[in-house]
Amino acid sequence: MNSVLLTAEIAERILEGQNRVSLDLGLSTTTVVVKEDQAVFENGSKVSLKSLRSILKRPNVVYIVDSKIRPVEFRNAHYYKLVPTSDAPALEIDGVRMHRTAGTTPLKDAREKIRVLGVHDGRVLEIGTGLGYTANAALDAGADQVVTIELSPSVLKIAQINPWSWRVLRDERMHIVAGDAYVLVSSLPLGFFDYVLNDPPLVAFAGHLYGSDFYAILFGILRQGGRMFHYVGEPGSKHRGIDLKSGIIDRLRKVGFTRFRYDEATKGVTCAKPKR
Repeated sequence: MNSVLLTAEIAERILEGQNRVSLDLGLSTTTVVVKEDQAVFENGSKVSLKSLRSILKRPNVVYIVDSKIRPVEFRNAHYYKLVPTSDAPALEIDGVRMHRTAGTTPLKDAREKIRVLGVHDGRVLEIGTGLGYTANAALDAGADQVVTIELSPSVLKIAQINPWSWRVLRDERMHIVAGDAYVLVSSLPLGFFDYVLNDPPLVAFAGHLYGSDFYAILFGILRQGGRMFHYVGEPGSKHRGIDLKSGIIDRLRKVGFTRFRYDEATKGVTCAKPKR
C-alpha cells in the first residue's frame, strides 16, 4: 500500500468510528483501527486523533501520512496544493483552481475536452500536464502517443503523490517533458501531431502561451487536417468587459487556423489546420 492520503471528510469518518474508509482519495477502501488515541492503518502508518481533528480545520486540502502528517502543498514563487473534490482531486495554484469544478468534476471535464477535440487515435501534444487527467482521457479515447509539457516541478511532484495520476504517469504511451512549452515546442517536428490540446494557465500566469508567435509554432507541428482545442475560460469577461475568446480566435485565424467552434460546456475553442 502506498502513503495514506486523508481529507477532512475521511478524518471525520474515522473520528466517528467508521473502520472502512478510503485512504487513496476514493479509489478504494481499506480498514482503519482506532487504538487509544491513534488511528492505525493497514500499511502500518499511524496518526493521532489530535492530528485528525486538526485536519478538520482545513477541508480544502489533502494530507499525506508518511513519516509524519503534512498537507500536500508546495510554496516557492507560487503556492500549490491538492484540493479534494467529489471525485478526483483538483490542483490549485495561488488560490486558483486549475480544473473546472463548478457543475462538473476534473475527470468529467477532461473527458469532455477530449471528446470535443475528437481524439480517437494518433499523436497528441498537450500544453500543461497538470495532474494528467486530460492526457489520461486522450489515452482512453485511443491516442497512440501523448507528449505533454509541464513547466512546474511542484505540479509534477503533486501528480506523483496523487493516486488518480499514477496510471497515466506509468503508461508507456505517455511522454512527459519538463520545461517551458514556449521554448520546447520549437524543437518538435513539423506536421507530427494529429491533435494539440493547449490548456495553459491564466493569461496573467502565461500570457506568452496565448500569443500569435506561439500559435504559429503549434500550427506548424500539426499535420494537415489536424485539430486543436484551446481552453479559454471566462477570466474577467463578466466584470471587466474582456473578450478573451475573440482575441484568441482572431490570432489563431491570422496564423492559418480555420473551422472555429466555441464549446460552452468546456469553455474552449476548437479549430483545424486546413488540408492542402
